[in-house]
Amino acid sequence: MAIQKTAGFILKKRELRETSLVLIIYTRDFGKIRTVVKGVRSPENLFRSSYELFALDEVVFYEKKKKDFFTLSQCELVDFFPRIRADFERLLYALYFIETLDAVTVFDDANKALYELLQNSLSLLSTKASAKRTARIFEVRLLNILGFMPTVNACAGCGSRIANSSGRFSFSLGGVLCKGCFEKDRRASSITAGTINFISKILELPHEKATRIKVSNAVGRELERILKNFLRYHMDTKSKTLNFIEKIGV
Repeated sequence: MAIQKTAGFILKKRELRETSLVLIIYTRDFGKIRTVVKGVRSPENLFRSSYELFALDEVVFYEKKKKDFFTLSQCELVDFFPRIRADFERLLYALYFIETLDAVTVFDDANKALYELLQNSLSLLSTKASAKRTARIFEVRLLNILGFMPTVNACAGCGSRIANSSGRFSFSLGGVLCKGCFEKDRRASSITAGTINFISKILELPHEKATRIKVSNAVGRELERILKNFLRYHMDTKSKTLNFIEKIGV
C-alpha cells in the first residue's frame, strides 16, 4: 500500500453510506482517480470547501493495487475560486469544464497538459476575461491535447494550404475544406476567415494572452457553434451543463 501526495481538482462527489464521500479527482501526477473519504459528513462537518466541485486541493491518498477506490487521508484546500462561485455564468462554465474533462478521460492515466489546461482555464475564469471566450480557448486546447484538433490551415480533404480565406467546415472530415473539396461533404457548414484565424491564434499564444485576441460578435457565435458541434461529433460528449447554458442563453 503506497502513500501518494499530489494536487488535484474535484470533478465529482457523491455520498457513500452515512458519513463518507466518494470523490473523483483529476490529479497532476496520476490523472483521474476515484477516492473515498471517511467521516466527513458528521454534524460538525456539514460543509467542507475542499470537497466542493472544481476546488483545487493538495491530497494524500493510499494507493491500493487492484482496488477501484483509493482511501483519501488528507485534503487541504489550495484554491476555492470564490470569484467564479460568485458569478452564475462563470460558475456554469467551470462546471462545464470539469464535466467535459471527466467525460474525455479514463482513470489512472496521467496527463499534465490536461491538468494545466483546467488550472489555466479556471484561473482565467477568475479574472475579468470573457467567460465565453475562456470556454472557446478551453475547447480548442482540449481538442489539440487529445489529438482531435480540426485542420484549419490546410484542407481536410486534399491537404492543400488554405490562405486566410473563408470556406466550409466539415465535421466528418475534421476541418476546413478548400473550394475544390466542397463536394466531399455537402453537409459542411460555412466558416469565415476570422474564425479560422482565431482558432490558429489560440494555439500560437500563451493561455493568458489568448483572451486578448479581438473578434467580432459574429465570429464569436460562429466559433461557439462550430466547436460545440465538433466536440459532440468526434468525442460523443453530452454535457448537461452545456445544454443548460444554451437553454438559458448565457
